[in-house]
Amino acid sequence: MTLSSEIPQQLVSKCSRWSKELERLSDDESRVELIKHELPDLLRDKPFFAEIFEGIKKGDPYPDVRTATMFDNELMLFADHRRHFSVRLFLWGPGEFVPIHDHNSWGVFGCVAGKIEVLKYKREDDGPREGYARLTETQRFKLRPGETDFTLPLNQGIHQIGNPGEETSVSLSIYGRPIKRPYINGFDIYKRQIYRIFSPKTKKKKLAMEVLKNFNRDTQ
Repeated sequence: MTLSSEIPQQLVSKCSRWSKELERLSDDESRVELIKHELPDLLRDKPFFAEIFEGIKKGDPYPDVRTATMFDNELMLFADHRRHFSVRLFLWGPGEFVPIHDHNSWGVFGCVAGKIEVLKYKREDDGPREGYARLTETQRFKLRPGETDFTLPLNQGIHQIGNPGEETSVSLSIYGRPIKRPYINGFDIYKRQIYRIFSPKTKKKKLAMEVLKNFNRDTQ
């Protein structure tokens, strides 16, 4: 996503400054601390988010609801052209949670409206068995508007988040530069299973490639 005139100028200005400051930092912990300090002011800016929601309601080209994302309640608001970070909005229906999952980057996220529940997990096994993972819940808490939390890549950032309430909730996430992995891991804590979650776009391409392999094999 480029710095187009469709993106609110307020967000463009913040993201331009964040990009320069993140470029000077050399470790994920420092990047997380920077965004944790910066994000609460944006989370509390109701006029900014009201403008975003009006655009979604009217079907404006920004934010583009058709942009491929990992989860169907996720909207891309900004992607830094140097890939230092991206800004993503999440809309949560009552009782809606994403699966337990890990991440491909550091991230800082916060509550815009309603409440956001966060469940954090520790992986107890060291991963020798394919498809197997044993998790222990380590924390459970709720974020209110303006409050933030963070995640780290891979096994350091296994968590589940969602909306524990009866009204729609909204969260905003800033994710750093991702590692080169076309999926994230999902976890079933009860069956002690680990599985791959692909974005809809990547999943379709992957399945198409598998079908083509079968076609080629059948014609040989």
